[in-house]
Amino acid sequence: MNDFPGSSDDERMRQLLDDAVSDVEPRDSLDSIRARTKVKDMSVRRNWLFGAGAAVVATAATITAVAVMGGGPGTTGAQDPGFAGTESPTASSKPSTEPTSSTDGGPGPEPTTFTVPVYYVAETSRGPRLYREFHVVETAAGKPQAALIEAMTRSPVDPDYRTDWPAGTSANSVAKQGDIITVDLDALGADLHGRPDGMTEQEASLAVQQLMYTAQAALQDATRSAVQFLINGERTDTVLGVPTSEPLAEGDPTEVLAQVWIIEPAEGAEVQSPFTVSGLANAFEANVQWELMQGDAVVDRGFTTARECCTMAPYSFKVSAPPGDYTLVVHDSDPSDGEGFAPWQDTKNITVTE
Repeated sequence: MNDFPGSSDDERMRQLLDDAVSDVEPRDSLDSIRARTKVKDMSVRRNWLFGAGAAVVATAATITAVAVMGGGPGTTGAQDPGFAGTESPTASSKPSTEPTSSTDGGPGPEPTTFTVPVYYVAETSRGPRLYREFHVVETAAGKPQAALIEAMTRSPVDPDYRTDWPAGTSANSVAKQGDIITVDLDALGADLHGRPDGMTEQEASLAVQQLMYTAQAALQDATRSAVQFLINGERTDTVLGVPTSEPLAEGDPTEVLAQVWIIEPAEGAEVQSPFTVSGLANAFEANVQWELMQGDAVVDRGFTTARECCTMAPYSFKVSAPPGDYTLVVHDSDPSDGEGFAPWQDTKNITVTE
């Protein structure tokens, strides 16, 4: 952890959190953040209320969002939710660490603790999409590189999320120069040029977008710069079979991102009643609905309104509940009344303490 002379432990923690989300509006106290980020093993399995039909629509939802800079979807510079709203970060409580060493075999640089945004893949009623977590990492690498290493190699906190990057891959460096972000991938003996056996074209495209969104968020790149991929320092015509000869523009958020996120509380968090739920949603008529469940039983339900309609906008509401383990479900409404896609949703397993 960085040394801050003359500062208390609480002040050091505040500086770490401020460093991670300097682009958003701080809202909660340090004690509240600590309570939300205390993770424990959960025996409650989440209940996906609207998962039926996902396999049927997944093929129709194939992502075509990876576009060469200068044409096609994703060149409009649409805003990343990481730069919208007032959400605070939630992070895993145990920092992951990355070993370091110097080129001459001696000790490497002193590790620093960061809170980094990390994008992961999860299944939805419209096929796989990206969600975001915040992780605490202790590493001598810079924040953007650390974020990409997390995305490629670390397990997400939420068991519904995943990464599709082949085992044995990592990131050598991430740097922004002008309007281009350069990501140098470390193949570590793996073949990153072609699409691995068992990986679909959609999964490969989304894996590339996963790193692009993670790099942009870690760099706090509000301009949504295009990304040039390298493999072990060399230009490459493809990554996972996706064309990468030229810098890539990010995909349209409505085609790449899940459209309802729970930001707080985090997966596995312990909270005290009443607790605040906040996140981002692109909901029909800005209508955000929720249920608090134990098993198949709905303990409580309600609704709120996101700040805006038809874009990823912040929402928040308060929930009161007796002590116990719960599954929190947040989703948009279904204007088709069951005739179209199932609503977007996100879920978190939480514990309400005394």
